[in-house]
Amino acid sequence: MPVPDDMVDLAVKAPWPDATLAAFPGESLGAFSAAHARLAGAGYGGEVPRVFATTARQVAERLGPQVALSLGTVTSRVAIKTRPRIAAIYLSTAASMSRDMDESAFLNWQAMMLGLLATAPESVLPLLERMDMLTGRLAPQALSAWIDTGLRLAGRDAARRLAYFRLELPEAQRLLERHAGDETFQSLERGLEAFHTALWGRNVPLREALPDPSGRAIGRASFAAGVVQLPPSLPGHGGNERLLYRAALAHIGAHFAYGGPCFEIGQLKPMQIAVVSLIEDARVETLALRDMPGLRRLWAPFHNAEPGGVATAPSLFTRLARALFDPDFPPEHGWVAKGVDLFNAHRERLADPAISRHIGNLLGNDLGQTRVQFNAKGYVVQPVYRDDNLGLWAFPDAMHQPPAEQIEMPVETRDLGKTDQGGATDHSPQPPADDPPDEAIAIAPSEPTDGARVTQLSEYDYAARIERPDWVTVNRYDPGPGDPRFWDKLTQRHAALVKRTETLVRQANVGRRKRLKRQSEGETLDLDAAISSAIAYRGGQTPDHRVYQGISAPVRSIAVHLLLDTSLSTGAETGAGSVLDLERDAAAILAQAMEQLGDPLAITAFSSCGREDVRTVLVKGFDEPVGMATGMALSGLKPAWSTRIGAGIRLAGRTLDPVPTHRKLVLILTDGEPSDIDVPDPDYLVADAKRAVQSLTVRGIDCFCIALGSPDRQRHSEIFGQNHVQTFENIRALPEKLTEIFFRLSK
Repeated sequence: MPVPDDMVDLAVKAPWPDATLAAFPGESLGAFSAAHARLAGAGYGGEVPRVFATTARQVAERLGPQVALSLGTVTSRVAIKTRPRIAAIYLSTAASMSRDMDESAFLNWQAMMLGLLATAPESVLPLLERMDMLTGRLAPQALSAWIDTGLRLAGRDAARRLAYFRLELPEAQRLLERHAGDETFQSLERGLEAFHTALWGRNVPLREALPDPSGRAIGRASFAAGVVQLPPSLPGHGGNERLLYRAALAHIGAHFAYGGPCFEIGQLKPMQIAVVSLIEDARVETLALRDMPGLRRLWAPFHNAEPGGVATAPSLFTRLARALFDPDFPPEHGWVAKGVDLFNAHRERLADPAISRHIGNLLGNDLGQTRVQFNAKGYVVQPVYRDDNLGLWAFPDAMHQPPAEQIEMPVETRDLGKTDQGGATDHSPQPPADDPPDEAIAIAPSEPTDGARVTQLSEYDYAARIERPDWVTVNRYDPGPGDPRFWDKLTQRHAALVKRTETLVRQANVGRRKRLKRQSEGETLDLDAAISSAIAYRGGQTPDHRVYQGISAPVRSIAVHLLLDTSLSTGAETGAGSVLDLERDAAAILAQAMEQLGDPLAITAFSSCGREDVRTVLVKGFDEPVGMATGMALSGLKPAWSTRIGAGIRLAGRTLDPVPTHRKLVLILTDGEPSDIDVPDPDYLVADAKRAVQSLTVRGIDCFCIALGSPDRQRHSEIFGQNHVQTFENIRALPEKLTEIFFRLSK
């Protein structure tokens, strides 16, 4: 609401502290007083103008009066869009930010907050509450990118945005680690696999731990059914992530190497389970240190327990763990000293896992008699590199859901509950064979829940100017029920075209020519061979008569990945069937031609339902012949969903990378520009698709787009380049033209 002039005049004349007068010299004092008066008269309560007066003075002292005066307008906007209390919190946070920022950085921070206020006002408070932590870990540009990523991730879901900025989503924490430059499981996965194999001589499947049922990220390593799970990130261990991951893997490897069958729970209480697990951890580490003493340097930095302190159960467990690892650690507490004595007394029998249960039972009974409180649900194994001990116990029923009266070990895994041939769950900690290969796609009906995750791909955010790794999830679906007489019907529909294509194939003389050196005859001399022969002749040796060079006949060396857009719009009728009908006929005729030429071809149909479900159907792989299965897969395609072109291009590029040909081509048929249900910005997916094309070009893979329909409002030239797009307004000509375009591109 407007403030009367007499109130402003009164505010200007009001007595201000000397510090405020010094911070706002000359005319700036009047502007400051007017801003304060507007906030005081706007109905925000007394807290907002009071905090504004203090914050504005502090900001003016550090960054100048003009920067401080800008706080008034921003504060008013925050109060209107959210609540006055949040506006006061904003001012307090601004004072803190001004301590470590120059004028430009502070104004950029303020603009960033205004942008969030306009887009997601409910997220302002959780972000402000964590701002000190975020700015301590993230550079200004990285902070802006992290915020933009959260808005992209949640889309229009306000609750999901709140969970992101409260760091309740595992993705929020993982992305924070990544933007902070910290190392995560995903960034270290390949090196960790190599480390474990080199150390223990075994290939063990490594997986990123899924969040617990409440959505919280898992903070400890885990193993069960021969699968190792590692936390997605390690907050609080910046700079030591690689070392900690390695220490955890080395510890779990010791369980695999020196452990035995899983312990039966029997009548054990939660405290006894925890103590037996602690002794078993110490037992396998002691055996590992006998064989590889260098492991002590890897584990020692994480044993930081002190000998004194309050004798709680977790404290005593941590002290005993260090005392069993470090001979020089003083076991001041009697229970800790007894644990060390029992362990040392059985050192000659440490190869027997039963020792852990025997010692653990004794210590657990003693500790229980002291009435030390033990909270099983809140217990976390220490030191931090040790696993959660889930893999040591044969929990009844589902291993990730132990009975309520037993110790809770929070873990989720996709690989638990695997059964042997007899149907019993295998709880042995021994690592299994390598993961089986993905199953081939069957030609059968599919439901949306039938998709199998194939991979995760990056995506480019043009607004934030960053490429978000592992942002898009690609799922593979089976095609719908197809027609086994597809090829016969194709020949009937396009009899003349099929014959003309066969003629083109017979006349084809395209491919890469090679220069042939050191030939017995030819039209030109091979200078290198001629010089070598002359040198041999002058040296008194018999010269080589192969001193000519020639050119070989064209050798075909091209591989094509054909992408078929099967989004909902391809169901539109053209007068000769739907757009998708013409796409499948054109793809089939091209497949026949390339089969006769011997050129490798893969065909993938794609659509998308948000970034978490890019839906693909593998119609034909590079190593599969063109046959009935290909025809049934083509005829089983159905139009649905949206068009995330960049993801399709990246996936096709990945499949082409290992193909050993001179030319590699991604050929895409689409009837519209990129779009998806979770992207309201029309430029976002266009910029991403353009980036995907550029990334393939750098790797020597060409991209060519056949755009179907009117060129009006299409942006394919912007994505692929003017010379890499062919537009067909007359879509019915596609089956005839596609193969001709291929021959032109393969010359």
